[in-house]
Amino acid sequence: MQPARAADKKPLACDESRWLPGEASARRYVRLVRLHHFDLPVAVAMLFPRGTPPAEVARVERSTRLLAVAGVPVPAIYASDAERGWILQEDLGDVSLAGALAAGEPAGPLYAEALAILPRVAALSALETSPRPPLDAERLRRELELFTSSALALDGAPGPGLRADLELLVQACLAGPRVLCHRDFHARNLMWHGGRLRVIDHQDALAGPAAYDTVSLAYDPYVTLPDALRDGLADGVPQRVPVAVQRLCKAIGTYATKGDAWRRWIAPAARQARRLLAEQRPALRVLDAALAPLALERP
Repeated sequence: MQPARAADKKPLACDESRWLPGEASARRYVRLVRLHHFDLPVAVAMLFPRGTPPAEVARVERSTRLLAVAGVPVPAIYASDAERGWILQEDLGDVSLAGALAAGEPAGPLYAEALAILPRVAALSALETSPRPPLDAERLRRELELFTSSALALDGAPGPGLRADLELLVQACLAGPRVLCHRDFHARNLMWHGGRLRVIDHQDALAGPAAYDTVSLAYDPYVTLPDALRDGLADGVPQRVPVAVQRLCKAIGTYATKGDAWRRWIAPAARQARRLLAEQRPALRVLDAALAPLALERP
């Protein structure tokens, strides 16, 4: 591979290009075929929104490189230009873990492989590139505020009962150990490529509850799994129930904010949260009641 020359005005010029489906991020991704200035048959360009500070582009690149050194199977980086706002990286194809399951790949081996990735992330403890704050009380509360304002559509602050339940949930999440978390570890951020799983959307890894990534995978609303399998994936992790419920409420808030195309995931997430709340002690009955109508929502 030959790097782009500084004088190149169009370093990402190629014979063909195709936009890739986006998730919740403001970054966009495009597949480039037969690049002119790199010895690559195909690659993916991560494009940052106009006006993104170069330091943010550099942070994202460095986080990928640090995870790769730790053995996390992230995409290889070929080149970048922080001033122009792009990173050129390995193309991992179009088949996610969710897609592989839909195509008939057995769930057991795939999920075992996914879970085996997490100790490599957790072993880092922290990254210098992590956003601030970590998944501490401040951030957990902020995420739940998004849930109440966007998903529950409250005009003001939650009432005393719901406020008390949410605070109990936050404190329960923080009762266990902390590790580095991918933060969005689910079946659409794991790509099935070359016979193994690869990790994407990892740029905002930060410290948080040790259960966070495991429950993100186990109680992922993007896939349909037996409840027994979900519980088995997360069996034995500390604070499994409160961390899973907080994570699901955070996801519901995000879906509500993103609009119609995302609302289809609200009901499955709310149903999982309510199922898990049945195990929570002390019981969070006001939160459960708030989730009840969301669990019935239709896209």
